[in-house]
Amino acid sequence: MMNDTVKRDNRKSLPLFLLVILLFAALGGVAGFFSAMAAERGALDVIWAGLDRLMGIITPWAIPVCSTVLLIPGFALYRSAKKLYAAWDQESEDTYQRMEDQLSYALLLSSLVVLTDLFFLAAGFLYANILINALCFLVSMGFMVILEQKLIDQTRRMNPEKQGSVYDVNFQKKWLESCDELERAQIGQASFRAYKVANGACAAIWVVLVILSLVADIGLLPILVVMLLWGVFQVSYTLECIHISHRSSK
Repeated sequence: MMNDTVKRDNRKSLPLFLLVILLFAALGGVAGFFSAMAAERGALDVIWAGLDRLMGIITPWAIPVCSTVLLIPGFALYRSAKKLYAAWDQESEDTYQRMEDQLSYALLLSSLVVLTDLFFLAAGFLYANILINALCFLVSMGFMVILEQKLIDQTRRMNPEKQGSVYDVNFQKKWLESCDELERAQIGQASFRAYKVANGACAAIWVVLVILSLVADIGLLPILVVMLLWGVFQVSYTLECIHISHRSSK
C-alpha cells in the first residue's frame, strides 16, 4: 500500500515538474539568444563601462553613507524597544511582540551593514583610496558591534534565561542552548526556509553566470564560487540532519 502511494504521488507530481523544467529551459534559451545579440552589438561593453564609472563615483563614499543610512534606524529601533520595555507592565503580549519585532529589525539592519561594508571594502581596492576606505570600514564595524551588543543585552533583559555575550566566541552555541523547545523549533523553521531560499538563489545566479559566460569573457571562476557555496549549503545541511537524527535516536 505504501509503495502504491509513493508511485501515485510521483506520477501526480511528475508532469508539473517536467513543465517547470521545460519552462526554465525555454526562458534560459531566450535570455541567451538576446544576450548574444546584445554582445554582438557591443551593448555589454557599454554596460560594463557605465558600471565601472558608477562604481568609481560611489565607492569612496559608499561605506559611510550606507552605514549611516542603516545604523541610525537600527539605533532608533533599539531605543524605541528600550523605552517600551521600561514602561512595560509585564503583561501586555502585544507590547512584548512589538519590542521583539523592533529588536529583530534592528539586528537585520546590522547584518546589512556587514554585507554592504564587505562589498565596498573589496571594491575599494579598485575604486578608492585603500587606507581611507579600510578606516571607514573599521569605524562602521565598530558601531555595528556596539549596536549588536545593545540588542543582545536588551533581549537578555527581556528574557533573563538567555545566556551569552556578543563578545563571546561561543555566543551562538550558548544562546541556542538557552533557548526553549519552541524557540528551537522556530529557529529550525527559519533555517529551513533560509536553506530553500539559498538554493533558489544559487540556482538563479548559476543560470545568469552561465548565460554571461556565453556572451562575455567572465571565465569559470564566478561559476565555481557559486557552486562551492551551493555545495557548502547542501553538504552542511545534510550532515547536520544526519547528526541530529543520530542524536535524537539515542
